[in-house]
Amino acid sequence: MEISPETINSLLDLGGQYALPIAALLRALYAGMRGRLPEGMTEIAAASVFAGVVATVDPSQPFDLRQTVLELLGNTVFVAGLLSFIVVYLLRMTFRGLWFDGFIGAILGIVAWLGWTQVLQNEWPVWTAPLAVIAGAAAFILLRFSLRQLMRLMKIATYFIIAGVVLVIGAGGILAFQWLTSQLAG
Repeated sequence: MEISPETINSLLDLGGQYALPIAALLRALYAGMRGRLPEGMTEIAAASVFAGVVATVDPSQPFDLRQTVLELLGNTVFVAGLLSFIVVYLLRMTFRGLWFDGFIGAILGIVAWLGWTQVLQNEWPVWTAPLAVIAGAAAFILLRFSLRQLMRLMKIATYFIIAGVVLVIGAGGILAFQWLTSQLAG
């Protein structure tokens, strides 16, 4: 059974670059609301490094140390900066209104899209830029509402952690299985 490298990369990206950083964001917000912001920032740092490492894994590309280090640092700094801004904004800026939160979220959505496509050179079509703006605005408004219900926020974070770990371990297991069967066959 051969699974394409693109599918494995998609699983790794979904788990390591999306689910785990989202879980770290939610846990950092929870820690910040309880007065333990440094603990939350530690989780963001760990998730950012993990997202950077996952971004460098591409079994279809030859290994290039310089490119790997640049991609690792770029993804790590980008994810850490994005998540840290979100946490500090939501915790330090008192309720300014949903329109203001939506506006900041929309700006962050386009900045995230530009960073993802132009700086980190990931391929997303141009038509996804408006979707990033809408998603950023909706996410900020949703996060503001969910700060009022901390325990629900932690339950959602747990689901993202489980999903991220399952996807990353699953992709790693598939890679290991394919390598093992190719070694036994050849």
